[in-house]
Amino acid sequence: MKAAVLRGVHDLRLEEVSDPNPSSTEVLIRVRAAGLCGTDVHMWEGTNHEGTFPFIPGHEWAGEVVAVGKEITAVSVGDRVVAEVPIPCHKCDNCHDGMEPNMCPDFELYGFSWDNPGGMAEYTLAREERLFKIPDNVSYEEASLVEPVSVAYHGVWGSGGGGAPHDRVVVFGAGPIGLFAMLSCKASGAPVIVVEPQPFRQKMARDLGADVVLDPTSGDLVEQVLDHTGGRGATMVLECSGSNGALAATLDVIGKQGRIVLIGQSAGRKIPIEIGKAIFERTTIVGSSGSPYYFPKTLTFMSRRLVDLMPVVTHQFPLSEVLDAFELGKSGEGCAKILVLP
Repeated sequence: MKAAVLRGVHDLRLEEVSDPNPSSTEVLIRVRAAGLCGTDVHMWEGTNHEGTFPFIPGHEWAGEVVAVGKEITAVSVGDRVVAEVPIPCHKCDNCHDGMEPNMCPDFELYGFSWDNPGGMAEYTLAREERLFKIPDNVSYEEASLVEPVSVAYHGVWGSGGGGAPHDRVVVFGAGPIGLFAMLSCKASGAPVIVVEPQPFRQKMARDLGADVVLDPTSGDLVEQVLDHTGGRGATMVLECSGSNGALAATLDVIGKQGRIVLIGQSAGRKIPIEIGKAIFERTTIVGSSGSPYYFPKTLTFMSRRLVDLMPVVTHQFPLSEVLDAFELGKSGEGCAKILVLP
């Protein structure tokens, strides 16, 4: 089969590799669509070291079951499926305590090693326990978005307690996760202010229904948020950018007894914050990592068609042009979500 193989930093090749052979507990899937994540691009650039070279990248994918191992009972040939990551070990104390899969110290990920191939190939393998069926009214292209959509949806509803028409939501960052978070809030009728410095992403946020879009580099951001919230600040802030400036600003724009959800990747960063405000105004600050147990809820959300998620996809590439997809993802020029279609 044809597959994109990441053999090292800036060494992504389209290769002919052996077709995967499912074990008794695995499922063989014909990949129909795969999403390009920022993590994929960062591993290719060498700024993220989670992957073990060589490997087939792409942990966001959707496809059709074409073969099953003899112990498989939950899915059948012809089923349309997506796979949730990470893969817990089921042996450690955290797993035995019932913690979320991403709390397992030994979890594995699809698309980060040769033994757990990703979806940027014609075929891939997955374990039955991590598979979920795609609703009939959700296309393969839409279903390939379920991982980033679920990260945002979990941030809003799992970690943030949900959005409602009476809420005043501020979203920092209008990348794919930020846009999906905004749309998750809009689906429940919550007004949303998006904070984003890039003009292209500002326009995308407006086009997708943001009530207000603010440029953090223009004017006093706190005053502008207060102006748009009746002087009260936000009831919920969703930090989706991972930037130091946005992280610091979350406490500046949150209102009394508000909740701050940290979704953007900020590993290893330390920033000064005014912790006194969080204490005296009873601010809730919660981290939201991944989307544990949220694939079924997210697929249901997508099938209800409350909002259109596909406009977040700006580019689609055939597998033969996968390197072009990575180059575009690296540049960030005029793009949001990128799909690769094997």
